[in-house]
Amino acid sequence: MRVTVTELVDNPGATRALSRAAAVEEFGEEAWGPAEGALRGDIQLALDLDAVVEGILVRGSVGVDLELPCGRCLTPQPVHVDSDVAELFVDPAKREDDDEEDPGYELIDDRTAIDLTTMVRDALLVDLPVRVLCREDCKGLCEVCGTDRNRHDCGHRPDAAPDPRWAKLADLDLPSE
Repeated sequence: MRVTVTELVDNPGATRALSRAAAVEEFGEEAWGPAEGALRGDIQLALDLDAVVEGILVRGSVGVDLELPCGRCLTPQPVHVDSDVAELFVDPAKREDDDEEDPGYELIDDRTAIDLTTMVRDALLVDLPVRVLCREDCKGLCEVCGTDRNRHDCGHRPDAAPDPRWAKLADLDLPSE
């Protein structure tokens, strides 16, 4: 998603607010990793673009609604992710020779625009929950027949005897620290 910043470039101290909903398609066709196919609705942007000597400082928050599967029963669950961002988009004309390059975080199109795609993807994907549960006491799926044990009792019970491949682990005498 490209944003024109011509009024900010070479004008340190100038600022502009960017607050809008942007369709997922505006952020290109690159895969969204674990969020692929889970995004629901637009991505909410509430950003301030500040001109600084080195380039454009983008601060604020980005948010999106997703539908992710429960980690136990696989039932889709609504999830909202809000991420705070603070990234410097470097002006290539002011980059020092020994400065580290950070692809996706620089002024583009002859210093007239920035592309927020990398920043938004990085922020939202890092803040995705590691595991989603439909509820804390979710019983999950039956390992024998795959029935959702929250909805039906299929009659299968976990074996009391441990898997013989792991039986030797019970003999280990580990310190209890």
